[in-house]
Amino acid sequence: MRAALEQSWRGKGRTSPRPSVGCVLVRDGQIVGAGHTQRGDGQPHGEVMAIRDAWRRDPRIGPRGSTAYVTLEPCSHFGTTPPCCDALRREGIVRVVAGVLDPDPRVAGRGFRNLRRMGIEVVQSPLARECFAAMDEFLFHVVQKRPFVTLKLAASLDGKIALPSGESQWISGEESRRHAHILRHHADAVLVGIETVLADDPTLSVRLEGDFTQPARIVLDSLARTPLDAKIWHDAPALLIFVSSDAPATRVQALLERGAQVVEIGADAGGFLRWDEILGALYERQIVSVLVEGGARVAGSALRAGIVNKIAHFAAPKILGAGRAAIAGFEVETLADAPQLELVAHTVLGQDVLFEGYLAPLPLKFV
Repeated sequence: MRAALEQSWRGKGRTSPRPSVGCVLVRDGQIVGAGHTQRGDGQPHGEVMAIRDAWRRDPRIGPRGSTAYVTLEPCSHFGTTPPCCDALRREGIVRVVAGVLDPDPRVAGRGFRNLRRMGIEVVQSPLARECFAAMDEFLFHVVQKRPFVTLKLAASLDGKIALPSGESQWISGEESRRHAHILRHHADAVLVGIETVLADDPTLSVRLEGDFTQPARIVLDSLARTPLDAKIWHDAPALLIFVSSDAPATRVQALLERGAQVVEIGADAGGFLRWDEILGALYERQIVSVLVEGGARVAGSALRAGIVNKIAHFAAPKILGAGRAAIAGFEVETLADAPQLELVAHTVLGQDVLFEGYLAPLPLKFV
């Protein structure tokens, strides 16, 4: 299953709004085929790619008599592709070891039932949680009917993202910054507030060599102040700017003429744009996952609204003392009220440590 997981991660960021499903075929202890979901509607799923790979490796018997290790329940319906269950039966697969149940109502256990009716043994992998992590955005999106939200933080040990002067380059090390670009590649969209655009003039693009997907850019900009020459316009497949009813019509028109999608939404009692309306508009546009990168007020408002599903916190071994906090406007009265991460994982990146974990309750019935 670890080889299937590796295949799933290879396709991550390239298949949205579909999940990147990894599959390997094993016979007599040897991998005879491997593949993952391909980019674009109507393109083959991981199971079909593994079957094709098996025939390429051995044109005599291909995948026949093998066990399929697949990270997600094989589909059982006709969508933009034929059912993978039928392909597995037709190609002589005798056993399926699957990671997680597909919560899509068109599948949701039907794939496993169909396989068993076809005489194929179905076993759940002990690496179900790892499979969940590889496809978390898709699974949450299907269940919650809204985008999966990851809050990215990069701060010193004492939680600061800049000195009082505003100097911040660089708190995190080079390996952390590279990994942050991978997170952008995995996300459908990267979101920041207007203060970040005005202060830092970020591009929010993926700047890595190789085949990486550029995310859409989202700016929370109540008064439509986004500069027309900001770097955020560069190389963006789409730029969505959320404004309030107070935004000057002339500024909104200028943003529209520059090529942005401008969406007017309501504000809450504190004057912040409403997250439920933001996520609803993104869901309508088939955006499955959003990476929130700042600033501190945006991070605080997202936590207050309870819409953060996952946190990726890059902790650098520096202490700044006085400085700008990573999160602003978010408080808890007791330790019992403090958000607690679940399924926490940590990765050493040079001298930094990346902590990742889930905030929202996990749909464990799908694991």
